[in-house]
Amino acid sequence: MTSPTAATVESPLIPVHTTGWRGGLANLVRKELGQWWGTRMWWTQTLIWVLLLNGVTTVIMLQGAEMTTGELVTEAVQTFLQVGAFAIGIGVVLTIQGAVVGEKELGTAAWVMSKPVSRASFVLAKLIAYSVGFLATALLIPSIVFVVQAQLLLPVPLDYGLFALAVGIVALSVLFYVVLAIALGCLFKGRGPVAGLGIGLVLVGQFFKGMLPMPLVMATPWLLGDVATSFALSSPPDFNRMVPISVTATAAVALVCLAIWRFHREEF
Repeated sequence: MTSPTAATVESPLIPVHTTGWRGGLANLVRKELGQWWGTRMWWTQTLIWVLLLNGVTTVIMLQGAEMTTGELVTEAVQTFLQVGAFAIGIGVVLTIQGAVVGEKELGTAAWVMSKPVSRASFVLAKLIAYSVGFLATALLIPSIVFVVQAQLLLPVPLDYGLFALAVGIVALSVLFYVVLAIALGCLFKGRGPVAGLGIGLVLVGQFFKGMLPMPLVMATPWLLGDVATSFALSSPPDFNRMVPISVTATAAVALVCLAIWRFHREEF
C-alpha cells in the first residue's frame, strides 16, 4: 500500500480537467498577459500614448492666453478624447495585425491546438489580454495624467465624474478595434488585409464621416469620440448618443462570435 507521502512524491501535480469552450482559457490568458506585463511592451505602449495624447493636450493647455476659459477647456477635453479614439484605434490595429495571423504563419497556433485547449479559448485569451493591455496603457494611464494636467493648467475644474464616463465611452471604441483586429486575423491569412481594412475603417471615419449620411455614420464607432466629448462637456450633440454606443457594443459582440466561428473552421 502506498503511503500518502509517497503518493505525493510520485504525483506532485494535480491534473485539472476543464472541458468545453473554456478549456485552457486561464493558461492562455496568463501567457498572453505575460507578453504585455512581463516584457517591455507595457511601458513602451504607455510611453507612446502619454507622449502623444498628453503631449498634445499640454500644448493646448499652455495656450490659455489665446483662448477664453470655456474655449480652452473645450479644446483640451475634445482633443484628448477625440484624438484618443482615433489614434488608439490605429495603434490597436497596427499592434494586433499579427496576433493571430503570425501564429498561423509560424505554426504556433497549430501547436497550441494540439494541446487540451479549445479554439474559443485561443481567441478569447487574445481578446482579453489585448483589451486589458490597451485600456490600461493607452487610455487609463493617459487619462490619469490628463486629470493631473487639468488640475494644474486649466483655469476651471473639470467635472471628473462626467470625464470618467467619457473615458468609458472611448474605452468602448478601443474594445471595438481590438475585437475587429482579432476577428480580421481569424478571417484572413495575411497581415495586409487585417491592417488595410482595420486602418481604412478608422481613417474613413476620421476624414469622411461628415460627408456620409448620418444614419450610416451612426451605425459605426466613428461618433464615439464626439459622444464622449459631449458627455464630458455636458453639451448634447444633434443626434441620439445611445445609438452609436448600442450599435458599437452589438457589433463588437457579433465580431467576437464571428472570430470564434471562423477560427473553428481553421484546419490545423
